[in-house]
Amino acid sequence: MPAPGLADDKYRRGVLAVRTGSAVFPGAAVLSVSAAWRTGIGMVRYVPAVDDRASEHGLPSPAAAVLAAHPETVFGAPADPANCDAWVIGSGTDPDQRSEAERDALAAILGGAAPVVVDAGALDLVTGERPAAPAILTPHAGEFTRLWQAAGLGTKPEGWPARTRSKRARPVKTEARVAAALQLAERLGAAVLLKGSTSVTATPGGQAFLSGPATPWLATAGTGDVLAGVLGALAASQGDAIREDPELLGAIAASAAVVHDVAARLASGTITETTGGGSASASSGIPITAADVIAAVPEAVARLRATRPTASRSRHQRSGG
Repeated sequence: MPAPGLADDKYRRGVLAVRTGSAVFPGAAVLSVSAAWRTGIGMVRYVPAVDDRASEHGLPSPAAAVLAAHPETVFGAPADPANCDAWVIGSGTDPDQRSEAERDALAAILGGAAPVVVDAGALDLVTGERPAAPAILTPHAGEFTRLWQAAGLGTKPEGWPARTRSKRARPVKTEARVAAALQLAERLGAAVLLKGSTSVTATPGGQAFLSGPATPWLATAGTGDVLAGVLGALAASQGDAIREDPELLGAIAASAAVVHDVAARLASGTITETTGGGSASASSGIPITAADVIAAVPEAVARLRATRPTASRSRHQRSGG
């Protein structure tokens, strides 16, 4: 995230549109919007779903929850789509509960020109027709397997357990995760950020990045929504460059994973002053929530801007070399 210059205004710093959360998970909207603001974006627009509403359990609607948490947020889609530098969609939503009107609205976003972070409940929208927009998908292991199947690549990637949530399942080797992410990215025509202790980012052009291992304290509800917001903010800050070269989404997504981890380490007390990293062991530090990670994002951005650490990167040929 570039530091603002004297000539910058809120628009030059990037405008991110966010369409996340649902009646069941209104907090996802707050987490993604909050994370984007704390990463240093110039403006966040929250665009409610077609059927945005309060829950029957007395929960506020996603839009009401966002307004209460961040009154500085602008509401509604821009009249001119060109006035939006990137989108985040899907966090905290369920495709089985999505209306046709909402599906059409999300499809229009994926058919646009601005980069799109596709999370959780919107992932199914990229398995039919390749998105016209530069897109980065952010699945966890279970979602990745479902994408793999929907893309017609088989039951599961080679070397993966039959049940990714089983506590008895052996960890998938990094090499297998990289190979699978590259294959899925090529098939779908979109970058893929496969979340995990070590996150793997792959691009359709054959680039792969590794970020981590992250602190295990990150394994808590809501942190995926936080990552989507951080990634959306970084993408919006580089929106024009991504439109010219969508492969840049790989490096940007890997950078977001690093920001996410450093913020979690700061919040949990497992970071070291000298490296900006720290042990990945859960034997030190304190429990944290997604909100704790968000609160530490500004300091994480400042530290990373000062030290400029890099995610490891490799170039893979399409032949599998």
